[in-house]
Amino acid sequence: MTMRLDEQQLDEYTDRFTSDALRYETLTYYDVASDGDDFARFLAGEPGPSPEVVGGWGRWVQQQRSRGATVRRVRVLREPPSDYLRFEMGWAYVANVSAGEDIRILDLTERPAPAEVVDAEFWMLDRQRIALMAYSMAGKFLHAHALDGDDAAPYVDAAETAWRLAEPFPAWWARHPEYHHPVAASA
Repeated sequence: MTMRLDEQQLDEYTDRFTSDALRYETLTYYDVASDGDDFARFLAGEPGPSPEVVGGWGRWVQQQRSRGATVRRVRVLREPPSDYLRFEMGWAYVANVSAGEDIRILDLTERPAPAEVVDAEFWMLDRQRIALMAYSMAGKFLHAHALDGDDAAPYVDAAETAWRLAEPFPAWWARHPEYHHPVAASA
Protein backbone atom coordinates (compact mmCIF):
# COMPACT_ATOMS: atom_id res chain seq x y z
CA MET A 1 0.00 0.00 0.00
CA THR A 2 1.23 3.50 -0.91
CA MET A 3 -0.30 6.72 0.37
CA ARG A 4 0.90 10.27 -0.35
CA LEU A 5 1.39 12.49 2.73
CA ASP A 6 1.69 16.26 3.09
CA GLU A 7 3.75 17.71 5.97
CA GLN A 8 0.95 17.54 8.55
CA GLN A 9 0.01 14.00 7.51
CA LEU A 10 3.68 13.00 7.70
CA ASP A 11 3.88 14.28 11.28
CA GLU A 12 0.75 12.32 12.19
CA TYR A 13 2.01 9.19 10.41
CA THR A 14 5.43 9.25 12.07
CA ASP A 15 3.89 9.85 15.51
CA ARG A 16 1.98 6.56 15.20
CA PHE A 17 4.78 4.19 16.08
CA THR A 18 4.81 1.70 18.89
CA SER A 19 8.41 1.06 19.88
CA ASP A 20 11.00 2.30 17.36
CA ALA A 21 11.39 5.27 15.02
CA LEU A 22 14.49 5.68 12.86
CA ARG A 23 15.26 8.69 10.66
CA TYR A 24 17.48 7.83 7.68
CA GLU A 25 19.25 10.93 6.30
CA THR A 26 21.28 11.48 3.14
CA LEU A 27 20.74 15.10 2.03
CA THR A 28 23.47 17.69 2.53
CA TYR A 29 21.05 20.57 3.15
CA TYR A 30 17.50 21.01 4.48
CA ASP A 31 15.49 24.21 3.99
CA VAL A 32 13.47 24.18 7.20
CA ALA A 33 11.88 27.11 8.98
CA SER A 34 12.90 25.75 12.40
CA ASP A 35 16.54 26.63 11.64
CA GLY A 36 15.65 30.33 11.82
CA ASP A 37 18.90 32.29 11.66
CA ASP A 38 20.89 29.57 13.46
CA PHE A 39 22.73 28.44 10.31
CA ALA A 40 23.87 32.01 9.58
CA ARG A 41 24.98 32.35 13.20
CA PHE A 42 26.95 29.10 12.89
CA LEU A 43 28.66 30.34 9.72
CA ALA A 44 29.53 33.59 11.52
CA GLY A 45 31.35 31.53 14.14
CA GLU A 46 28.92 32.13 16.99
CA PRO A 47 28.75 29.44 19.68
CA GLY A 48 25.86 27.01 19.53
CA PRO A 49 23.26 26.42 22.17
CA SER A 50 24.21 24.43 25.22
CA PRO A 51 23.49 20.71 24.71
CA GLU A 52 21.60 20.78 28.01
CA VAL A 53 19.00 23.15 26.54
CA VAL A 54 16.20 20.88 25.36
CA GLY A 55 14.07 22.29 22.56
CA GLY A 56 10.88 20.97 21.02
CA TRP A 57 12.51 18.02 19.27
CA GLY A 58 14.41 17.05 22.42
CA ARG A 59 11.21 17.14 24.48
CA TRP A 60 9.51 14.88 21.92
CA VAL A 61 12.45 12.44 22.07
CA GLN A 62 12.29 12.45 25.87
CA GLN A 63 8.53 11.75 25.78
CA GLN A 64 9.08 8.77 23.48
CA ARG A 65 11.89 7.42 25.65
CA SER A 66 9.81 7.82 28.82
CA ARG A 67 7.13 5.56 27.31
CA GLY A 68 9.81 2.96 26.46
CA ALA A 69 10.22 3.72 22.75
CA THR A 70 13.51 4.34 20.95
CA VAL A 71 14.25 7.23 18.62
CA ARG A 72 17.19 6.67 16.30
CA ARG A 73 18.84 8.51 13.42
CA VAL A 74 21.41 7.31 10.92
CA ARG A 75 23.25 9.83 8.76
CA VAL A 76 24.76 8.42 5.56
CA LEU A 77 27.75 10.50 4.44
CA ARG A 78 29.02 10.05 0.89
CA GLU A 79 31.35 13.06 1.08
CA PRO A 80 32.79 15.21 3.87
CA PRO A 81 30.00 17.13 5.62
CA SER A 82 28.81 20.35 4.02
CA ASP A 83 28.72 23.51 6.12
CA TYR A 84 25.04 22.82 6.75
CA LEU A 85 25.70 19.26 7.97
CA ARG A 86 28.49 20.49 10.24
CA PHE A 87 25.96 22.97 11.66
CA GLU A 88 23.35 20.23 12.04
CA MET A 89 25.82 17.90 13.74
CA GLY A 90 27.44 20.47 16.03
CA TRP A 91 24.28 22.28 17.07
CA ALA A 92 21.45 19.75 16.72
CA TYR A 93 22.91 16.24 16.92
CA VAL A 94 24.92 17.04 20.06
CA ALA A 95 21.78 18.34 21.79
CA ASN A 96 19.64 15.49 20.42
CA VAL A 97 22.01 12.88 21.86
CA SER A 98 21.81 14.66 25.22
CA ALA A 99 18.00 14.42 25.01
CA GLY A 100 18.19 10.65 24.41
CA GLU A 101 18.20 10.23 20.63
CA ASP A 102 20.55 7.47 19.47
CA ILE A 103 22.42 8.84 16.43
CA ARG A 104 24.95 7.03 14.25
CA ILE A 105 27.04 8.02 11.24
CA LEU A 106 27.69 5.71 8.29
CA ASP A 107 30.71 7.46 6.81
CA LEU A 108 31.14 6.20 3.26
CA THR A 109 34.22 8.39 2.85
CA GLU A 110 35.93 5.91 5.19
CA ARG A 111 34.49 2.63 3.89
CA PRO A 112 32.82 1.14 0.81
CA ALA A 113 29.07 1.50 0.48
CA PRO A 114 27.10 -1.65 1.27
CA ALA A 115 24.80 -2.77 -1.55
CA GLU A 116 21.69 -2.36 0.65
CA VAL A 117 22.31 1.34 1.37
CA VAL A 118 20.07 3.64 -0.68
CA ASP A 119 20.14 7.34 -1.50
CA ALA A 120 16.80 8.26 0.01
CA GLU A 121 15.30 10.20 2.89
CA PHE A 122 12.84 8.36 5.07
CA TRP A 123 11.47 7.40 8.44
CA MET A 124 11.36 3.71 9.38
CA LEU A 125 8.66 3.02 11.96
CA ASP A 126 8.58 -0.14 14.08
CA ARG A 127 10.97 -1.76 11.59
CA GLN A 128 8.16 -2.32 9.10
CA ARG A 129 6.59 0.93 7.86
CA ILE A 130 8.36 3.60 5.81
CA ALA A 131 7.62 7.27 5.19
CA LEU A 132 9.66 7.93 2.02
CA MET A 133 10.26 11.66 1.78
CA ALA A 134 10.69 13.84 -1.31
CA TYR A 135 12.57 17.14 -1.27
CA SER A 136 13.19 19.87 -3.82
CA MET A 137 16.71 20.42 -5.16
CA ALA A 138 16.96 23.28 -2.64
CA GLY A 139 16.20 20.97 0.31
CA LYS A 140 12.55 21.93 0.84
CA PHE A 141 10.18 19.13 1.89
CA LEU A 142 7.63 18.37 -0.85
CA HIS A 143 5.71 15.28 0.30
CA ALA A 144 6.15 11.73 1.52
CA HIS A 145 4.82 8.33 0.58
CA ALA A 146 3.74 5.83 3.25
CA LEU A 147 4.97 2.34 2.38
CA ASP A 148 4.54 -1.04 4.02
CA GLY A 149 4.98 -4.71 3.15
CA ASP A 150 7.02 -5.47 0.04
CA ASP A 151 7.17 -1.77 -0.88
CA ALA A 152 8.90 -0.98 2.41
CA ALA A 153 11.31 -3.94 2.46
CA PRO A 154 14.27 -2.37 0.57
CA TYR A 155 14.19 0.67 2.84
CA VAL A 156 13.94 -1.44 5.99
CA ASP A 157 16.98 -3.40 4.75
CA ALA A 158 18.85 -0.17 4.00
CA ALA A 159 18.10 1.29 7.43
CA GLU A 160 19.00 -1.86 9.34
CA THR A 161 22.24 -2.32 7.37
CA ALA A 162 23.27 1.31 7.75
CA TRP A 163 22.46 1.21 11.46
CA ARG A 164 24.44 -1.97 12.04
CA LEU A 165 27.52 -0.63 10.23
CA ALA A 166 27.38 2.97 11.44
CA GLU A 167 29.44 4.43 14.26
CA PRO A 168 27.79 6.09 17.28
CA PHE A 169 27.73 9.83 16.65
CA PRO A 170 29.62 10.86 19.83
CA ALA A 171 32.60 8.65 18.87
CA TRP A 172 32.53 9.73 15.21
CA TRP A 173 32.24 13.42 16.20
CA ALA A 174 35.16 13.11 18.63
CA ARG A 175 37.31 11.64 15.82
CA HIS A 176 36.50 14.57 13.51
CA PRO A 177 37.26 17.88 15.25
CA GLU A 178 37.94 19.36 11.80
CA TYR A 179 34.17 19.50 11.27
CA HIS A 180 33.28 21.23 14.54
CA HIS A 181 33.66 24.84 13.41
CA PRO A 182 32.68 26.74 10.28
CA VAL A 183 35.39 27.62 7.77
CA ALA A 184 34.68 31.33 8.33
CA ALA A 185 35.47 31.03 12.03
CA SER A 186 38.85 29.37 11.45
CA ALA A 187 40.07 31.87 8.82
